[in-house]
Amino acid sequence: MGPDRSQPGAARLGEVLVAGRITGGGGLPPGTVRRHPTWGLTFVTSGSGRYRDADHDEALGAGSLVLVRPSHPHWYGPDRGGWDEHFVVFDGPVFELARRRGALGPGRPLVHGLPVARWGHRLATFGARRRPSSPDARDAEALELLALVLEALATVRPARSPGAPLRVADWLARSTDLLSGDLAETLDLRGVAGEVGLPYETWRRRFRAETGTSPYAYRAARRLDAATELLVHTGLAVRDVAAATGFSDERHLIRRFRAATGRTPRAFRDDPR
Repeated sequence: MGPDRSQPGAARLGEVLVAGRITGGGGLPPGTVRRHPTWGLTFVTSGSGRYRDADHDEALGAGSLVLVRPSHPHWYGPDRGGWDEHFVVFDGPVFELARRRGALGPGRPLVHGLPVARWGHRLATFGARRRPSSPDARDAEALELLALVLEALATVRPARSPGAPLRVADWLARSTDLLSGDLAETLDLRGVAGEVGLPYETWRRRFRAETGTSPYAYRAARRLDAATELLVHTGLAVRDVAAATGFSDERHLIRRFRAATGRTPRAFRDDPR
């Protein structure tokens, strides 16, 4: 059963029930069917695993978000060795309304390729804060979470039939999604070209023609963007920001950041104007 909203102080639209982080989680044995009484989401930040329900059987990895609907039979969990995740459990009429209107329908349980540093930080805020006590604040937190989930779902693109050619808008959007993906990991650019169905040199040439920059430079710019966001919105040490955004070490980030902004990361953090 969900929370009793007849009690004083209970949320009217929805609420976050619990949120946190699990490191090295083992999950349930494969084949175990779960039916959660409330809504929940899991965002994988490290490791790999799998999700299964009646209509889906997909691999999960860093940057995958799993959205669980109440009473929906499913299973998901990490491969041997476990994974790290952020989780949020939530409930309320606003989420049920979103489901009835198709925004959170059962056909959309997964999002892949979300930037780990950015989305990990956004979801970590729900685990770091104390749950609000007033109905207005609980409703506001629920709406904040709903907006975040809808933003994640908006990144999902329709599946392409095998062998079907990609339009420019499709291959370019998919390319930028992949290039903006888990920035802490090494990315095989030839693999990106293969993912969008183009020979590597053709893809590289067309990408530059459409964006004005090379795929490598585009990804490097996204790393700087992510590092800037972490410097502004978190208290992470510069070396940890470098590790989270794919720089080889702190000095590498300092050198690139100074070349782009004329300042060191610490000077920027002290006065980001």
